[in-house]
Amino acid sequence: MFCGFLPPVNAGEDAAARTRELDALRARIHDLQTRLDARRQQKTREERALRDIDRDISRTQKTLHQTESRLRSVRRQLSGLQRKRKAASQALSAQREQLAHEVRSAYAMGRQKQVKLLLNQEQPEAVGRMLTYFGYFSRARAEKIDAMRALLERLQVLQGEIEQKKVMLAELRGHQKARVTQLAEQKSLRTQAITALNRQLARQGGALKRLRVDEQHLQELVSSLQDLLADIPADANRNKPFAALKGTLRWPTRGRLSERFGAPRGDSGLTWQGVLIAAPEGGKVRAVAQGRVAFADWMRGFGLLLIIDHGDGYMSLYGHNQALYKEVGEWVDSGEVIATLGASGGQNRAGLYFELRHKGHPVNPRKWCRGKPLRVSG
Repeated sequence: MFCGFLPPVNAGEDAAARTRELDALRARIHDLQTRLDARRQQKTREERALRDIDRDISRTQKTLHQTESRLRSVRRQLSGLQRKRKAASQALSAQREQLAHEVRSAYAMGRQKQVKLLLNQEQPEAVGRMLTYFGYFSRARAEKIDAMRALLERLQVLQGEIEQKKVMLAELRGHQKARVTQLAEQKSLRTQAITALNRQLARQGGALKRLRVDEQHLQELVSSLQDLLADIPADANRNKPFAALKGTLRWPTRGRLSERFGAPRGDSGLTWQGVLIAAPEGGKVRAVAQGRVAFADWMRGFGLLLIIDHGDGYMSLYGHNQALYKEVGEWVDSGEVIATLGASGGQNRAGLYFELRHKGHPVNPRKWCRGKPLRVSG
């Protein structure tokens, strides 16, 4: 029986051992996928073209997502530097005004007070004390001048850092623009690939057979993943067992339930083993609970598919994504963004195919998720 994945790494755990564990996990899942592919019918040229384009779009979208994250970070840094420069400029203006006032006062008085002190018939102790005060005032003015000089140097440094961030911002915007153009070109190629695939299916009359085979392959993949990882101990750091979350899970995305669990799939004689949430392309897909990614790749009929293991035989599946942000072996938290909505796998409309399984068997997501997808906060 599949029990889950190793718990998150403790602070004292050896980094090299952690890397070896992750590499071994990915290698085993890669070998599993290779064996499953070898037993399936060879993909047609149209299917391979669609798979490759979907993968390219995912990589481009992921890079674009990373670029946008860096843009936000650089903008925050630039804003912080500009605030510091403004504060330093205000402090410098205040110091200049105060020093100018003291210089004007000193000029108006000249050295008369010191001369009068020396000529007056006052006690020598009082004269010495007043002269010391005058020395203090002079040194204080000199310190203020030094502080102003330091502020000027600080302003020059801040201005240099601001200019560097502006250059970096411009470069990132250029990269972003290029990625957006590349993404548009890849989507155009995907449209052509889907058209070619649909023509090929129409010629062969294999749409129904393909649908049944796709479901069988998914079942085989999930069962094989469970068998493969059966000897890995459960996560001791989970807050709650997945079974205790029934009825409380948040839907993985906002949208409309266009296909419901158990409903007939047209005239195929098959039923939906999950739900299809219709939503605009590019929206966020979030993990419904904590777990570890067990699969993240393209699969015929489901497009870019991500499977998360939650322990105790429970898995959540997210299909037809535009981009996958997580890789096999990575831990994810409840509500963490793991992908973006898309239409990969040859879909005509964007949306998310979402399944929950227990020991390989599909369960109704509506009994596990509260409310409706439209009520899930973004």
